[in-house]
Amino acid sequence: VTCEGRRHQRVTVLDLGDRNTGGVISPFIGNLSFLRVINLYGNRLEGFIPKEIGLLSRLEIFDVSNNALQGGFPLQLTNCTRLLTISLLQNALTGIIPDQLGSMPNLQILALEGNNFIGEVPDSLGNISSLAGLDIGNNRLQGRIPSNLGKLKSLTYLFLSQNSFTGKIPPSLYNLTSLRTLFLAFCQLSGTLAPSMGLHFPHLTIASFGVNSFTGIIPPTLSNISTLQKLDFSKNNLYGNIPEGLGRLQYLEWFNVEENNLGSESDGDLDFLTNLTSLRIVSIAVNRFGGMIPNSIGNLSSKIEHLLMGSNMISGHIPAEIGNLTSLVGLGMENNSLTGEIPSSIGNLLRLQLLSLGRNRLQGTIPSSLGNLKNLYALSLVGNRLQGSIPLNLQHCSRLQKLNLHSNKLNGTVPIEMIGSLKQLIRLDMSNNSFTGYFPAVVGKLNNLNFTLPSNSFSGEIPTELGKCLSLEFLGVQENSFEGRIPLSLASLKSAQYMDLSSNNLSGEIPYELQDLRILRVLNISFNQLEGEVPTKGIFSNLTGFSFQGNERLCGGIPQLHLPRCLSIDKINNESRRSMSTAVIISMTVSIFFGFVLVSIFTWMVCRKVPKRNNTPAISLMDGGQHLRLSYKELWDATNGFSVGSIIGAGSFGSVYSGALVDKPVAVKVMNLEKRGAMKSFKAECKALSKIRHRNLLQILSCCSSLDYKGSHFLALVYELMPNGSLESWLHGSRILNLSQRLDSWVHGSRFLSLSQRLDVAIDVASALEYLHQDCEHRIVHCDLKPSNVLLDGDMVAHVGDFGLARILRGVTPSSNLSQEQSMSSLGIKGTVGYVPPEYGMGGSVSMQGDTYSFGILLLEMVTRRRPTDEIFNGDTSLHSLCRSSAVNSNIIDVIDSHLLNAAESDNYGTNQEDVHVKKVHDCCAAVIEVGVACSVDSPNERMDIREACKVLHNIKIKFLERRVGVRGQNARPVAS
Repeated sequence: VTCEGRRHQRVTVLDLGDRNTGGVISPFIGNLSFLRVINLYGNRLEGFIPKEIGLLSRLEIFDVSNNALQGGFPLQLTNCTRLLTISLLQNALTGIIPDQLGSMPNLQILALEGNNFIGEVPDSLGNISSLAGLDIGNNRLQGRIPSNLGKLKSLTYLFLSQNSFTGKIPPSLYNLTSLRTLFLAFCQLSGTLAPSMGLHFPHLTIASFGVNSFTGIIPPTLSNISTLQKLDFSKNNLYGNIPEGLGRLQYLEWFNVEENNLGSESDGDLDFLTNLTSLRIVSIAVNRFGGMIPNSIGNLSSKIEHLLMGSNMISGHIPAEIGNLTSLVGLGMENNSLTGEIPSSIGNLLRLQLLSLGRNRLQGTIPSSLGNLKNLYALSLVGNRLQGSIPLNLQHCSRLQKLNLHSNKLNGTVPIEMIGSLKQLIRLDMSNNSFTGYFPAVVGKLNNLNFTLPSNSFSGEIPTELGKCLSLEFLGVQENSFEGRIPLSLASLKSAQYMDLSSNNLSGEIPYELQDLRILRVLNISFNQLEGEVPTKGIFSNLTGFSFQGNERLCGGIPQLHLPRCLSIDKINNESRRSMSTAVIISMTVSIFFGFVLVSIFTWMVCRKVPKRNNTPAISLMDGGQHLRLSYKELWDATNGFSVGSIIGAGSFGSVYSGALVDKPVAVKVMNLEKRGAMKSFKAECKALSKIRHRNLLQILSCCSSLDYKGSHFLALVYELMPNGSLESWLHGSRILNLSQRLDSWVHGSRFLSLSQRLDVAIDVASALEYLHQDCEHRIVHCDLKPSNVLLDGDMVAHVGDFGLARILRGVTPSSNLSQEQSMSSLGIKGTVGYVPPEYGMGGSVSMQGDTYSFGILLLEMVTRRRPTDEIFNGDTSLHSLCRSSAVNSNIIDVIDSHLLNAAESDNYGTNQEDVHVKKVHDCCAAVIEVGVACSVDSPNERMDIREACKVLHNIKIKFLERRVGVRGQNARPVAS
């Protein structure tokens, strides 16, 4: 506290900055009428700024930044006409920025960043001729940037970033010739940048235009701004080449143009790099730069710390001269077309922390010189053609946290010394290689490890020591040759969310203790040699998270798994030892056989004489029982007389009603026999579903073939009721709702599926098709896959229904080849416009590839929420061509359902993860669209196989789960099996 005055000491300065005091600002501060400076920066102040502040007529500096103040802008502050600085940064203030600020004649600094101000920027701010610094970034401001701001001739600092402005940069802004710092990032601005920009801002040191929608070229006149130090054009739609004159900017340290359309995909695109000799940070990632990396790249600044060139079209070798850049901390060249070997000179980059060379065409071995990089914390060599073993020298990279060797041709054993030395390792991915031998038990020392080893040839037992990795969330060891029992120690992994042990040679029983892993979302033990009883709690009660196929000797579990009941082996053995000898067993067996023959003969003779009262076949129920066909009266009573209020759907051959049979909710599909093909559809559905069972197929519970009360023929199918309706209703809104659904819609508003739920549904549908096409005794083609035929149960698990057009390919088994399938298919197939493959329209035969096409369109519709029959599509465009074009031109965001992006933003609003998560949702949607496009190409032989599509969707979901740890919504389901 500073006091001044000759006769009377008056408080003139109140400086309590960064004292962490807490509390509120007392209104009695208005009694200190001689105050010139109030600095309460960096405390934990709450409540409102008192209106008594307006009484301080001598106030020149008012700084309450970095607190938790609430309420609107303190309008009384505009009475303090001597104010030079108003700083309200980083609080929780709301409301609009008042017009009255424009009447403050002496104001030099106005800083309102990091609040929740809304509305438009008032034009009156342009009247503050003395203003030198304006910071209103990171709020919720909208509208256009006022052209009046161009009148602020004294302005040196302008920060407008992270708002929701629209339109272009007003031309008047180029009049601010005194500007030294200009931030316009994250503003949703569009248009082009003035070619003469460099002539208008001669003193500019920092220019940030990132994350907008600017188009056109980078202004070549920027080379005239000799003072420029940081230049950011990232995440726009700029194209063309980098201006050559930028090499004259001797102070330029930061150059970021990532995620644009820059470059010409040809040689010479990267020549500009050799002229930028003062750079510390350069990112040109995710563009269209082509050609080879010039050898002269080694002449770049010795101070360069980050060189990021990933996701371009760069080819050729990595120059050995890269080793001259000894200050490099991050080097990224992933997702290009680089060839040759990894230069050993990279081992000279002793400060390197990040090395990303994945998804290129690199060959040879991993250089042992990488072991020199003792500061390295992330190494990615994924998706190359590297061979040989892992160099033992990597054990010296003791700070390594992430090691990704996925999808190479690496072989040999994993060095025990390396695993034991990398004590900070948190992520290890060695998938899709040819590693052999035992996996080192020393892995138990890596307490924070998550690792995936699928598609190798590891043998021996899964290390028991894994149970010591208490932070492990993801464990993938599928598709190896691991044997022995599932380690009981895995039950100690309380943080585990995902475990895949499938496709090994594991035997013995499932440890019951695994059901105590409360946050485990996915457990896949399929295709092993496991036996015994399946637990019933935890993950084992999750029909979509637990996979067990291919273990023929499993029994028990929850009823929905449909496994055989477990017999007590001990009891059987004890009784056998007490009461049976070998001779007794033989005699009893013979007696039973002859008794069975006599009973069969007697029954046959009686049946010949007694007329059959009911020759209706029994229909298998989901609970394993048998029911005869239901009567018309039973269905009449169950559906309240087939009332209009019970209708929940309508199809080509009839209407669907909700009802209840013995308190069991059911859906009753009544065939409209006046429609041609209804009888054929009824028979086809009964035939197709009578002998198949899969968790993602809608099962028939019973049927009815009778006469109604008018004496007319009546046909109906009875299914288990799917309470969450069809995928169609979730994507586009249900056209037919019963009363309960209408009330739900009225109370809760419109519904939409999250990205995680859409991935689950896609995997469920793909799993159903994979079963129909590959695992049935005779392959089945659905022929009418579309959103209205995908139904969701109470747990949002998808079930494919309506097999009225299905075709059973008689004599075609899973081992049959494609040509056989096609030759045995039927002609004249029908379907739904938009989902029918083009070859059917030209008289082509029914095939599994036809279902794959429909599935591809379904995927695209799920991500875009656009029907294939929308009005925007005509003879020249289609949903497939729209998505394919968007993927090629990197404009995926233009076709993604806005609900998904909005949900991603609201999921993390106000956190530093918001933009990151939006991008991850964008990338995940792009990956799904890629699968959809691959499944729906015109040529049947070029379509992605449904089994491959299912596998890719699984991987997309796993990656999305990994990225969403800690921020997933409550509605998200784990990866479906």
